[in-house]
Amino acid sequence: MTGEFERPEGGRRGDLHQIGDLLQQGLRRLAPEGARIRVRVGRGGLDETGRLFTGGTDIAVVTPAAALSLLYRFGDLQGLFALGVIQRRGGLVVAADARLRKDTVADLVTRGDRVTIATSADDGVNLVGFAVRRALRMAGVDAVVDFVHDEQPTTCCERFAKGEADVVIHDLMSAPEWPVVAATRPVKYLAWGPRVLHGLAGQGWPTRVVPAGRLPGLEADLPTLDCSNFAVLCREDLDDELAGLTARFLARGHHPADAAEVARAPLPLHPGASRAYADLFAAVPLRSR
Repeated sequence: MTGEFERPEGGRRGDLHQIGDLLQQGLRRLAPEGARIRVRVGRGGLDETGRLFTGGTDIAVVTPAAALSLLYRFGDLQGLFALGVIQRRGGLVVAADARLRKDTVADLVTRGDRVTIATSADDGVNLVGFAVRRALRMAGVDAVVDFVHDEQPTTCCERFAKGEADVVIHDLMSAPEWPVVAATRPVKYLAWGPRVLHGLAGQGWPTRVVPAGRLPGLEADLPTLDCSNFAVLCREDLDDELAGLTARFLARGHHPADAAEVARAPLPLHPGASRAYADLFAAVPLRSR
């Protein structure tokens, strides 16, 4: 049995590096003697799915999982399967300088202002950038704003703090520096609005609600685009034993009810992973999205 794992470097860099290391270390403990497990560095986006399709790697970690639901629905990921998800709650939040006097993303085109947004680039790899530009087009503002781009939420937050951007759009729920940044200037959270949320939900990208108080200055629940979870993916030809070992590792340490969420993946489960989850938690109903 052999396995090669894509270890993402970009995106939520620290988390992705840690996940790559944990997968490698955990599977080496579970795998039979002589198994080859090698970790390579990627960005946690469409670079990983591309390497899966070309055979450049066997297992990849991609985030956010919601992007995969949309891409799979449109046929872009047919032929790929899931081994499970690593849970991490997140939301694609729009935060603006409160002095702009905006309430929704669509308001960014009003009053003749030309605003600058700090976010990730839609560069064909980064899935946060892909989602942001798709959502801004739906809101009708993509062509009338300026951008400063960085893959890391930390740098996007820093640019907002320094005044290089009027708005920051990223997974601010997973940005530990955001409370400090939000204290440097008056902040208002903008609603994506029903046109964006319903439009993307119809394409397979779910909405999540950021509860009041979860972010500094957030006084009411905020519906936004889901930016949760790291999906662990593979091809159908992945060795069944390796698929099962990966599923067992992902479920390890979880209560059975929580392990059911690990198996609730954005793509169909690999048969080896599906059997492993069924064996581990026979009493818990499992399904893919």
